[in-house]
Amino acid sequence: MSILQNALDSIAIGLEDFESADERRIISSTRNIFAGILLLFKHKLCELSPVGSDEALIKQRVLPEIDATGAVNWIGRGKKTVDVQNIKDRFESLNISVDWKRLERINKYRNDIEHYYSTLNNESVQQLISDSFLIIRDFIADELEEEPKSLLGEDYWKILVDVNEVYAKEKQECDSSLEKLDYFSNEILYALQAYRCDECGSGLIETEDSDKAIEASFKCRACERESHYEEIVNDAVKQFYADDAFSAHKDGGDKPVVDCPFCFDGAYIFLEGVCVSCGDSATHECVRCGCNIPPEEISDDNVCGYCSHMWAKVMAE
Repeated sequence: MSILQNALDSIAIGLEDFESADERRIISSTRNIFAGILLLFKHKLCELSPVGSDEALIKQRVLPEIDATGAVNWIGRGKKTVDVQNIKDRFESLNISVDWKRLERINKYRNDIEHYYSTLNNESVQQLISDSFLIIRDFIADELEEEPKSLLGEDYWKILVDVNEVYAKEKQECDSSLEKLDYFSNEILYALQAYRCDECGSGLIETEDSDKAIEASFKCRACERESHYEEIVNDAVKQFYADDAFSAHKDGGDKPVVDCPFCFDGAYIFLEGVCVSCGDSATHECVRCGCNIPPEEISDDNVCGYCSHMWAKVMAE
């Protein structure tokens, strides 16, 4: 059986798992759909592998070999095939386009569903299937140069389209409900719109309130878990800035979020200059030396760490 057929079968089985009334098949659904996407990618690499190379582009181990004419050829060795990072590296080198951020989100969501979420139903995986639909549709059409509906089959194509349309509509409704609230900063709104339910992982977070966000309650449309603003806002903001926080840690730069120096419980968004819990703002320029105060030195004293240290020394003398 070809890799392409394996890919199509895996996606089909994943969609059958999703359609099943047996909730135990939800995890199987996410595994099969993600596996199917990776197999589509491997099929493309097989197509591009040179004849006689033993499908070198999908093998993790590729070694040089001199043929009868004296030419050097790269040949795939062993049974171990490329992983996600290998595929990404080879696609980028070959100018093959994939929405990698979306794929990483699918992969993370699949992993979270398997290991962390305690409440699962079909609505919980709508987002994963919606994201998968976009990856599958674009890759088949743009890179495999096939008609997605014909390749997948009308029945499975309809499931993908329907789930994507339903999720997109519900997500828009939920996001619109959040926009009715009054926030300390629009960044908090964006963070809540990107937030995923702790119980089921769904991004369908909505509210029936329409006044101050800090006084509002929120509900997950998928599992109906209810939370007050203060119960989810800090996690939402930290998740929203997770990539920036990682980049700051890895490459240097300002932390995007630190602990609030006023209430000590809230996340303080440095660039916005506001705490998501209490709404207070700190001074970002030292009143003594005029220098910018870095995020980790933000306090309620309006001075940088150096000036605070020197002032403490003077007072101790």
